[in-house]
Amino acid sequence: MKKTISIVACTAIYTLATANDIHLEAITIDDAQTPTIQQKGSLKDLVGKTEVIDKTQIEQTQSATLSEAISHQAGINVTTGCSICGLKRVQINGLKGEHTTVLIDGVPFNSTVSSFYGMDAIGTSDIENIEIARGAGASLIAPEAIGGTINIIPRKPHKTGIEVDTSMGTLGTKNYSLLGETMSADHKTGILISTSYHAQDQVDNDHNGISESPSMENQSLSLMLTHEISPYDSLEFRAAHFTSNVFGGTMVSESAATASYDPNINNTSYIGGNVNNTYIGQPMQMLERINTTRDELYFKEHHVLNGSMNLHTTLAFSQQIQDSIYEGADYKNTDKTYFGDLKIDHALNNNHFLTYGTDAKIETARSQSKVYFDTLGMDKDDFDYRALGIYGQDEWIIDGKNELTLAMRGTNITTNWLAKTAQGNEIDKTLLVPRLLFRHNHTNDLTSRFSTGMGYRSPLTFFESEHGLLDSGFNMAITALEKSYGANYALSYEANGLTVTASAAYTKVNNLAYIDTSAATPTLRNTTDVVNIKNGDIAIGYSINDNLILSGGYELYHYDDAYKSHLSLAAIEQRARFGIDYDSNGWDFFTEATWVGARDLTPYGYANRYNDTALSSTKYTTAPAYTTVDLKLSKEISKNFTMYAGAKNLFNYTQTSIESPLFYDASGGFNTSHVWGPLRGRTLYAGIKAVF
Repeated sequence: MKKTISIVACTAIYTLATANDIHLEAITIDDAQTPTIQQKGSLKDLVGKTEVIDKTQIEQTQSATLSEAISHQAGINVTTGCSICGLKRVQINGLKGEHTTVLIDGVPFNSTVSSFYGMDAIGTSDIENIEIARGAGASLIAPEAIGGTINIIPRKPHKTGIEVDTSMGTLGTKNYSLLGETMSADHKTGILISTSYHAQDQVDNDHNGISESPSMENQSLSLMLTHEISPYDSLEFRAAHFTSNVFGGTMVSESAATASYDPNINNTSYIGGNVNNTYIGQPMQMLERINTTRDELYFKEHHVLNGSMNLHTTLAFSQQIQDSIYEGADYKNTDKTYFGDLKIDHALNNNHFLTYGTDAKIETARSQSKVYFDTLGMDKDDFDYRALGIYGQDEWIIDGKNELTLAMRGTNITTNWLAKTAQGNEIDKTLLVPRLLFRHNHTNDLTSRFSTGMGYRSPLTFFESEHGLLDSGFNMAITALEKSYGANYALSYEANGLTVTASAAYTKVNNLAYIDTSAATPTLRNTTDVVNIKNGDIAIGYSINDNLILSGGYELYHYDDAYKSHLSLAAIEQRARFGIDYDSNGWDFFTEATWVGARDLTPYGYANRYNDTALSSTKYTTAPAYTTVDLKLSKEISKNFTMYAGAKNLFNYTQTSIESPLFYDASGGFNTSHVWGPLRGRTLYAGIKAVF
C-alpha cells in the first residue's frame, strides 16, 4: 500500500515517496484535503489512535455546542456537575474533567478555569472536525493531558460562498448560524467569518420552583485569515469572541430575586422541608447566574527552509472573564493565557521524520468578590502558572508493516497561589516526559496500535473541583504535580463496508487532587492514594449498501474505590449505542439510541443524602439503567436548501421523573449535585440550511 510523507506549506507540496505513511501535520489553505470519517469504528490514518468527529456527524446529531458534539463519542462522558448552573465536565477514558485538554488547531488555549463553563460556549458552526486522542501524554504539544486531548480543527477558507442554518424547537431552543468565506482570484488569500447563536430555556420538570436545567444563551463570532506570501511562506490568523449567559435555580427573574433579597436572612426552605415540594425560601439564595466573555487570538507562520525542513511559529493569547452570582454571593474571575511555540519538521530520509522545538505557556487568574473577599475576608484564589518546554519526536518507518514514534519532552512547571502561602512558587518542578506510539499492519485491513506515556498536570485552583467558592472559605495544600502513567491498545479492521475498532486502556494516577472536607475549612490537596482506571470499548460501523449504514458500540469502565471516593459525580460504568443512517434521493434519516447501565452510587459518596430536613426520605443509592433516543430527518429540497426536523431525548426520560437532584446531607448541608441521569427532557426542533 503506497503512501507518502508530505511537507505542506501554502500550496507548495514537497513529497517523498515511501512504502508507508509517516504522519506530518499538514498546513494548507485548501481544507479540501481534510479527511472525512463518517463511520463508527474508523480511525484517522496515523500511528497513534485518533478518532475524528467530522462536520457530517456534527450536523446529524444537531450539535450546536462542543459539549453536544463530543458527547456521542466512545470514551467521552460529558457530565453535568450542578443542576442549577449546568456546568459541564468532559471526561476521557473515565478520567476527571480537569484531566482533559482542549486544543484549538493544536493551540492549548483552554485551562481548568476557562473550560469549566466553556464547553457549551464553543459553537460548532466554524468547526471542520474534532480530533480526539485518548490516553496520557496523547499530545506532544499538550502533554498535560492526563486523560487525553480534544483538538478542534477550525474551518479554513477554500472557496467563495455563504452558509446559513436556522432552527427552533421546544424548551426555548434556538440555533442560528451564518458562515461566509471568500478566496482571492489567485487563491493566495482567504477570509472566513462565522457567527452563531444558541439558546435554551430553564426547565423545572418537577415543578417545585427550582430548575433542574438552566437557561443558556451563547453567541460566537470568529474570523479566519490565510495568506500565501510566497511558495515558501504562509500566514494564518484566527480571532474568536464568545459570550455565554447561564441562569438557573429560582424560576423568577434575577431582578425580582434581587429586589426581595435580604442578606441577613438565610432561608432556602421548601414546604415541609422537602425538596420535592414548592420552594418558599429567598429566590436569590437558590439563584446562580454565570456570564462569561472569552476572546482568542492566534497567529501562525509556516516557512519552508528547504526541501526537507519546515519551520512553524505560533503565537496565541486568550482572555476569559467570568462574572457570576452564586446563591447571593458575587464572584468574578479574569483568566489570561499566553502561548508561544517554535517547531521544526525535518524529514531526515524516507524512513525518519523528526519534529523538535520549544514552547512556553503562561496563565494568570485574578478574582474579585465583595461577599467572599471584602465582607467575609476570604483569601483570593489568584494564581500564576508557567510551563516552559523543549521536545523532540522521531517517527520511524521500520519496514512495510511497522511504524514507531518515540517522543521526549523536558519541561519546567511553576505555580504560585498568590494569597494562600508565602513562599513564592509553591510548585517548581522539572521533569522528563516520554511517549511511545507503535503501529503494526497485520494485513491491509487489520491494524494494531499501541501507545504508552506519561502525563502531568498542576492543579491550579479550588475552583476546578467546586464550581464556586464556599462560604466557609478554602485552603490550598497542593504540594505535587498530578502524574499519570498509561497504556492504550487498539485493534482496527476496515474492509468490505465494515469498520471495527476494539480498544483497551489502563491509567494510573499519582497525587490526584481532591477537596478534603474533614476540617472546618475545605482544602484542595493531593491524595496519597494511587488510583487506577481501566476501560475497554468497541465501535462498529457497517455499510450495508450505498444508502444504509448501521453503527453500534459498547463501553465498560472499572474504577477502584479510592478513585470513586474522590469523584464529585457518579461516573458511567457501562454504556452501549446503536445507530442507523439512511440516505437516499435527498432524504437522510439518522437515529441513535444510548443505553447507560445501572450503578451503585454509594462508593461515589451518594450515601446519607436525603430529600428532607427531617432525614426521613433517603435519596437513591442505586442509579437505574436508562435509554435515550435521538433522531433527525433531513430533505434536500434543492441544491441550495435542506430542511430538517428531529428530536433529542425522544421518550422524555429524565432523572427528575424519579427523584430531584437537590438534597440535604446528614449534617444538614444542602447541595444541588445528586445527579446520575439526564436532567433535560425531550426537545423537538425543525430548521432549514442554505448553502450558496
